[in-house]
Amino acid sequence: MKTTGENTSFAGNGIEKLLHAISLPESKAAKTAGTFKGKIVSAKTGARVFGVVVELVGTGLTYITSPSGYFKMTEVPEGIYLVKFSFPGFKEVTEAIAILNGEPLDMTLALEVGE
Repeated sequence: MKTTGENTSFAGNGIEKLLHAISLPESKAAKTAGTFKGKIVSAKTGARVFGVVVELVGTGLTYITSPSGYFKMTEVPEGIYLVKFSFPGFKEVTEAIAILNGEPLDMTLALEVGE
């Protein structure tokens, strides 16, 4: 699995960032919503993968990637989430993400072929 992101993604050794974000004090202002978008590609071929289920675990928010491998979730409430990526024939991936200050989160995920 390879990930890249323009904003905060907590893949790999980014647990320190996740812990820092969790420990941030709550704002008294209303929480803002953001956008979570990106594309899913095959780690083996680099081809975009159509039909990947992108799920923000425990929220009921899901999306299926378009024929060009893209997904876009809008109006995602500010917070820290686990996001699960699944598609038959590929290894399922779960990552932590943060939607903060209404900032969009854009990522690319390379799914590895399952065994």
